[in-house]
Amino acid sequence: MNGRRLEQHYRRLLALYPQRDAITTLQVLADALCCSKRHMRAMLVKMQEAGWLEWHASPGRGHKARLILLSNEHQLLLGKAEHLLDIGDLSGAASLLGNEKNLVASLLRARLGYNVRDDYQSLRVPYYRTMLNLYPGTPLRRSELHLVRQLFNGLTRISEESGNVEKDLAHYWHNIDPLHWRFYLRPGVQFHDGRGLTSQDVVVSLMRSARLPLFSHIRQVTEQGTLSVLIELTQPDELLPQLLTDAAAMILPADHGSRVDFSSHPVGTGPYRVCDNDEWHLRMCAFDNYFGFRGLLDEVEVIIWPDLAPDHHDLRKPDLPVPSAWLSSSLSDIDYASGLAASLSGKPSDFSQEMFLEQGGYFLLCDARSPRWQTIECRRWIREKLNPYLLVQHFIEPVRPFWVPAISLLPGWFHSLESGDVVHPFSHEAPGNLPAVLRLAYHRQHPEYPMLVEQMQKILGGEGVHLEIVQLDYEQWAKGEGEADLWLGTVNFPVPEAWNVGAWLSGMPLLQHSISGGNPDIFNAWQKQWREGSLSANQLTQNVIGQGWLQPLFHHWMRLKGPEQAQGIHLNNLGWFDFKSTWMEPGPGQ
Repeated sequence: MNGRRLEQHYRRLLALYPQRDAITTLQVLADALCCSKRHMRAMLVKMQEAGWLEWHASPGRGHKARLILLSNEHQLLLGKAEHLLDIGDLSGAASLLGNEKNLVASLLRARLGYNVRDDYQSLRVPYYRTMLNLYPGTPLRRSELHLVRQLFNGLTRISEESGNVEKDLAHYWHNIDPLHWRFYLRPGVQFHDGRGLTSQDVVVSLMRSARLPLFSHIRQVTEQGTLSVLIELTQPDELLPQLLTDAAAMILPADHGSRVDFSSHPVGTGPYRVCDNDEWHLRMCAFDNYFGFRGLLDEVEVIIWPDLAPDHHDLRKPDLPVPSAWLSSSLSDIDYASGLAASLSGKPSDFSQEMFLEQGGYFLLCDARSPRWQTIECRRWIREKLNPYLLVQHFIEPVRPFWVPAISLLPGWFHSLESGDVVHPFSHEAPGNLPAVLRLAYHRQHPEYPMLVEQMQKILGGEGVHLEIVQLDYEQWAKGEGEADLWLGTVNFPVPEAWNVGAWLSGMPLLQHSISGGNPDIFNAWQKQWREGSLSANQLTQNVIGQGWLQPLFHHWMRLKGPEQAQGIHLNNLGWFDFKSTWMEPGPGQ
C-alpha cells in the first residue's frame, strides 16, 4: 500500500475517533475501513512504524485493545512536509503547507548547517533571494559572480592567495607578437554533461565576450586544432591572461545559446554542477570528473527564504537548533542588529566568525544624461548634501558599526571631488515651476537600499527636493536602462582588487553613460590607456571621482560564520567561500 493510501485510512480513523483514544477491536476497525482483519492488522503495523499511533492489543481472540492516535491532522501535514524537505522537494513542502509560511521557515531553519552521513558532506546556508541567472557574460551580482566561478572555468584564473594569474583550462600560452596570443588547452577536460572541451567552445565563448566593452579589443578568435586557439587583438594588451580570468570570459559549451534553461541550469567544466535551481533552493553537487582536485564538500545547498528569522511561538520545537552557517550576503544588517536574525548569526564576537572591510562598497552615480549635473558645482551640491559622514548619523544606532564612510572605491585609497563653488541643481528654475524632483534608480532585491534611500529622501526634502525612487531589475540597472538623475549601487572587487577596479570602470555598461561626462572619446581614451598601462586604476578612479560623476558612500563589513567543524573555510572578497577546499571534520559518533 502506498503512503498516500495509508494516510487516507489514518484520516478515517481520526474521523472515527476524534478523542484519539479508544478501546476497540480489530474487527470493528476492519469493518469501519471496509477491509479484512488481516489487512487491518498490516495497516496498523505500518501506521505504528510511521509514528502515527499506538496499538496495545490484548491476548486472545476477540479481546478488546487500546488505540491511541498520536498525530492529528496538523501534525500529519507537518510530518509529510518534513519528509518532502528531507528528499529535497522544497516546492512540494511549501505547496503542501500553503499560507503557513512560518511553518516552512521553521522546518527550513532546522535543516540549515552541515551534515555528514556515510562520508557524504553537505552544507546548507540561508539566502534571501533566488539566483536564477548563472549565465557568464550577463549582468551578475556579487553572489552570482562567486557561484559562476564554482561552476565554470576560464582559460586562466586568479590565485586567491597570491593574486597572480594561474593556468586553468589553458596549460600554456604565449604572445606571438603584440596583437596575437596563442593558448593551449588541457586535454581530457569534460563539461558537466560528459562532453569533452574543444577549441570550438573557446572560440564561441570568447567571441561572445568580445561584444562586451571590456573585451572590445578582441578582433578575432580562431581554432588552431582541437586543443589550441589564436586570439587576435586590435590593440596590444600585455595583461590579456589577466583579462581572461574575468567571469565574462568563462568558457561555455559552444551550443549554450540553444540549451533550454541555461541561465538557471548552466553546464560548465567547474568543480561543482547545478543539480537543482528554483525559487526555493539552489543545490550544487561536486563534479566527480573535474579535471582538477575534486571538491571536498559533496553538496552545497542554498536555501532561498526571505525570512528565516526565529519564530518564538514555535511550540512544536522549543529546542530548535541554531543554524551553523551564514554569510554576510545572507542577512540584512537591519535584521541582524534588531535581533530578528539572532539564531542565524550568533554574537558579533563569535570566535567562528570571520570579518573584514569589503573591497568596494556603495556608491552614487550622477547620470551625465540628466540636465541636473551638467556643471561640477551641482555635482558638488549632491555630494555635500548626501555626504556619507552625514548620512551615517541618520542610521539607527545598532546598524552604524557595520557602515564605514568611503572616500574612494577601495578602503586604502583616498580620492576626493575637486573643491570649489556649490550650486543647487534647481537654482535656475523660474519661480512657480513644477516641484523640484530628482529620480534615483536602484535594483530590486537588495535589503539595505530602502534604509539608505529613506534617509536620502529626508535630507533632500529639507532642501526642497523630492527624491523619487525607480526600482529596476538588476539587468536593466546594470545597463543603465532607464531615466534617472542618480543611480544607487554597490560593487565588490575580487583579487587583485586594483586591476578589478579598472576592469569595472572600463567595462560596466551603466558607467559608460556617465563617468566621462558622457563623452565617448574621453571614455575610449581612458580604456585604451588603462589597457596599455599608461593610466593606472588609481589614476582612473581619481579622474572619475574628482569630477564628481561617481561618489563613494560606504564600505560594508563582510562577515562569515562557518560551522565549528569546518576546515579550510575562508571568507573571500565576494562574501562567500571556496566550496572545493572546505570540508567538515565529523563530530563524535559520525
